[in-house]
Amino acid sequence: HLGYEQYGVRERFNDFSRAFWDIMDEAARRPVDFVVIAGDLFNKRAIDAQTLIHAIEGLKKLKEQGIPVIAIEGNHDRSYYRDGISWLQFLCHQGYLTLLAPVMRDGAPVLGQWQSDTMRGSHVDLLGGRLRVYGLPWQGAATNHSMEGLAEALASVHAEEESAGVEYRLLMMHTGIEGIVPRVQGLPSMAQFQPLQTYVDYLALGHVHKPYEFDGWIYNPGSTETCGAEESAWEDRGYYFVEIDTDEPEKVIDPNKAARCHRATHLVSKRRPFVRHEMRVDGLSEPDALYARLEDYCRREGYKHQESALRPLVQIQLIGTLNFDAGSLDLSRMEEMVKSYFRPLYTRVDNNTNDQDYIPEGGEIDGRDRSAWHVLELRIFEELVSRDNRYLPAREQWSTVLADLKRMALEKDDPASIAQYLRDKRAELLVT
Repeated sequence: HLGYEQYGVRERFNDFSRAFWDIMDEAARRPVDFVVIAGDLFNKRAIDAQTLIHAIEGLKKLKEQGIPVIAIEGNHDRSYYRDGISWLQFLCHQGYLTLLAPVMRDGAPVLGQWQSDTMRGSHVDLLGGRLRVYGLPWQGAATNHSMEGLAEALASVHAEEESAGVEYRLLMMHTGIEGIVPRVQGLPSMAQFQPLQTYVDYLALGHVHKPYEFDGWIYNPGSTETCGAEESAWEDRGYYFVEIDTDEPEKVIDPNKAARCHRATHLVSKRRPFVRHEMRVDGLSEPDALYARLEDYCRREGYKHQESALRPLVQIQLIGTLNFDAGSLDLSRMEEMVKSYFRPLYTRVDNNTNDQDYIPEGGEIDGRDRSAWHVLELRIFEELVSRDNRYLPAREQWSTVLADLKRMALEKDDPASIAQYLRDKRAELLVT
């Protein structure tokens, strides 16, 4: 997701680039035989020059060492128009990576060796033809149909691959598995991946930012930087270092896992700390009680980040049922409190609370008798103002004030007169 200026903070743009560079540096340091990127190298289709420079900065380190990079397009990378050129295609044309893009026929990929002149093809062969890397870019709503066609195509060439000396097959797909993240809908089920297992040794997935792996052949490393606050709960996001040995697999495989001839080591990417805290407000009867609870949290947790090399991002979410008027909350005051304890790069306090449902006490007045509406209205106003401790001592008087304000507004009284009436009543009724 290079180029993502999260929350409008420019330093976040640099954070995503640094996470990418760190991985490229690690690949060059080891060094690896090749690198695969399963989509969404960029955060959006229309990138600026600085984003492109940062991408080249990372990729050229591998190019200089002769380490091939194989990639596919994700939903964020694709060009705006069917006949348009994406920035990944530009990088491919410049020799920084190989972009796999099979020809699609009737919604299914046609298997064919990647060709540099057309920049089209479903796969490339590496390590003297012993290892084949397939790629299926983002298919959107057509993913399920494309997977069915891919499984059939792989089955049809399997014998040919065996005779050609292909010993290991890696497939990249920019999609996820249904149910991994509940809010992400429209993904294939695990059952729909099963037909691929016979013909694929390693399935490298993208799209879903939560890390997961299954059955020794499906791997999704998760996002390298935190694209959304909910990702902060998935601390082990990053990338994989994979060792493959088809001659003596016992040298690399983990006996406790189902992998057949590889060991996939999940590595956590270097990234800026992201603190997300859900603070319940149930039972708090006034804003000061809420501020005190927040300060208690900040006092306990803030010091952990005071000396951090990278200043954290902090998001506070207020949840639960609010027992007083949400308009009396001073979110700016709360954000300043967070800043004083955490020294964050960015902070935000979100009010995601629910208003308390109104349930009238007693059942003798239900509103069907129009003559009793005024009494019912006063009772409702009284119960509502009682939920805020500031108005509780004079709740009966405040209910009358609210009724008067409503009447004055309906009669189109002068707004200045209405405001003055409210100021006078506040001075009279509020206990200081």
